[in-house]
Amino acid sequence: MALYSIRAVLAVMAVLFALAVGLHPVGARASGGNGGTKADTVKVSKCFYDAPTGQMLIKASSSDPAATLYAYLPSGALAGEVQNGGGSRYGGTVIGYFPTNPITICIRSTAGGSIVVPTTPFQP
Repeated sequence: MALYSIRAVLAVMAVLFALAVGLHPVGARASGGNGGTKADTVKVSKCFYDAPTGQMLIKASSSDPAATLYAYLPSGALAGEVQNGGGSRYGGTVIGYFPTNPITICIRSTAGGSIVVPTTPFQP
């Protein structure tokens, strides 16, 4: 029970931090940041964290097929680029080595959109 409570507190803290630094929570649409035009919409269908390897698997999409997507840790540090698979689809991207589950990840687009999503344990 205590582990679950700590995770819940950390998740809430990560969302509050994201809001404080101007990121947008899950399902939100960002605006600005790309010359005054409307920002793209970023969606994430998978954000898995694999504890044994410390890697994350991310699958995302953007309403702007030319955008580049980047994954950021709750600290604001760049985790890596989410590879563009073409046709507004990004993903199958395995990113880095993280000794602990970051709890949330922010995906930011070069077209101005962003989204904060929780990580989930990898399930083969």
